[in-house]
Amino acid sequence: MLMSKKENKTVDALEITNATVGRRGFIKGAGAVAGTVAVGSVAGATTAKAAKTQLNITTWMGVEPGRKEAWESVLGKFNAQSTTSEVKLTGWPFAQYVNQVLTGLEAGTLTDDLIMSTPDLAVRLFKSGYFLPLTDAVKAAGVTPNPKIHAYVTKDGACYGVSIVTVNFGLLYNSELFSKAKIKPPTTPEELLAAAKKLTKKPNQYGFWHPNTMAEQGDFWFNMQNWVNMYDGVWAVGKTPKANSPQVVKAMQLWLDLYNAAIPKGINNAAAVQLAANGRIAQGFWVSAAVNVLKSTNEAVYAKLRSVALPHASHKAASRVHPISLNKLGKNKAAATEFLTWLFKPENMADLTMQCLDFIPPFPEMANVPAFKAYLKTLPWIDGFLTPPSVPITP
Repeated sequence: MLMSKKENKTVDALEITNATVGRRGFIKGAGAVAGTVAVGSVAGATTAKAAKTQLNITTWMGVEPGRKEAWESVLGKFNAQSTTSEVKLTGWPFAQYVNQVLTGLEAGTLTDDLIMSTPDLAVRLFKSGYFLPLTDAVKAAGVTPNPKIHAYVTKDGACYGVSIVTVNFGLLYNSELFSKAKIKPPTTPEELLAAAKKLTKKPNQYGFWHPNTMAEQGDFWFNMQNWVNMYDGVWAVGKTPKANSPQVVKAMQLWLDLYNAAIPKGINNAAAVQLAANGRIAQGFWVSAAVNVLKSTNEAVYAKLRSVALPHASHKAASRVHPISLNKLGKNKAAATEFLTWLFKPENMADLTMQCLDFIPPFPEMANVPAFKAYLKTLPWIDGFLTPPSVPITP
């Protein structure tokens, strides 16, 4: 996930300034923050605020460029029309998020009514019993969560989390840099390495990006999860590790060759986003959500972004599904269900998806929203993220 430096105004006890945030492939924390921080404004607040039930959504998205503004806009619409509830975002930057959520839930102190989860975190919380079924909200909204992407948070026919954003990996590249170098987007691992080398002119330009510092382990690992797809490998079969299989070894060797030849070493995600936004990183295996961060960082680079499927025979790539769920420890389950019912309405979910520059519907009913159909035709960078057969979560 990409990251950029951005001031984020808050309305609670702590103010995050010069927040450094990025999005999966490049999402990173906006500096160390002790304790829970309110990261979104209480959109649509009124003088009757005290009479409304206050709902909190624990998330990392309230400090993410582009996505923060999208959520504030959508919550503002809900808060303005609701006479009973008011919703705000709370949480931590991505780099701190998983540990803070796990610690808070285990201690019984994280009582926010709704929780957003990364795929890996969702598995842990679902299996540990922290999620409640969303049957009432799903039924009232009249939607059918896509069983393919929600299988890992479904039990006995009940869905315990609905994707708030699903992202695919693709090869995102700067078309201007490719054009100047007179090369085409790669279609094989060999072409990928050759293109990366040709596009590298250290220290001014780099031919590839992948997180590579252990100071940002979360970003490094979820990007590396996808890497084994390059030779159709898997990290494990059941509980049997396959890290030493020929396919995984070849994939890791390709990564190492790119690291040595074309990847800027040791920089954090904030620095990487600035390089990419300034036209100094040519390409990378990025999740689709990175586009929003790049656009928010530098509008000019957005027009140059294009994508192709991962350059290998099957084009297989990982998908990451990020659900929103009812927290078992929450105090306002009825009000939270009312909000989810509103959010899951196809037109409202389409609004959020479009404002976030996302494109994968969590349920088929959203795909039929006319505005969403028109929106998909306006995304010149989308092709490579649509092509691959996706592998939910981890290959």
